[in-house]
Amino acid sequence: MISYLPEDAGAYKNLSGQDYLRFMASLYAQDQLARDEMVVRAEGLADLGARIKDKVKTYSKGMTRKLLLGRALATRPRLAILDEPTSGMDVVNSMLLRRRIREFADKGTAVLLSSHNMLEVEFLSDRVAMLAKGRIVESGTVAEIKGRHQARNLEEVFSRIAG
Repeated sequence: MISYLPEDAGAYKNLSGQDYLRFMASLYAQDQLARDEMVVRAEGLADLGARIKDKVKTYSKGMTRKLLLGRALATRPRLAILDEPTSGMDVVNSMLLRRRIREFADKGTAVLLSSHNMLEVEFLSDRVAMLAKGRIVESGTVAEIKGRHQARNLEEVFSRIAG
């Protein structure tokens, strides 16, 4: 029901990406057919092409994040907790990953996202809570928050509040 992707998550470096997904799916699936379906879904989400068969230790940080997001969403959780999901990724892959997360949210998965990237927050969030010094200092929809602060984007809002 719940899947979690921590910011500093790792994968077993001596396994191939495919073997890692197979191992992780075996922890969740009730039978081999369900496991295999989950692996195919995770591979599609990770979108690593032929590199899925390479050992994880050869992956860049961005490739590892894609693999881990595939693992996190392959179970079709009701709630996905994603901490800095695009950390270490280039612009193109960040955009693709955000699109995938948004697709899951649009299909009914609740996503709790933690990010310092306000562009990411604006694109992915229906509701936002901004934290400063461990306290919620602003919350609401993106439009409500920007309107209250007469700001063009959430980055402006946050720098005014926390700065």
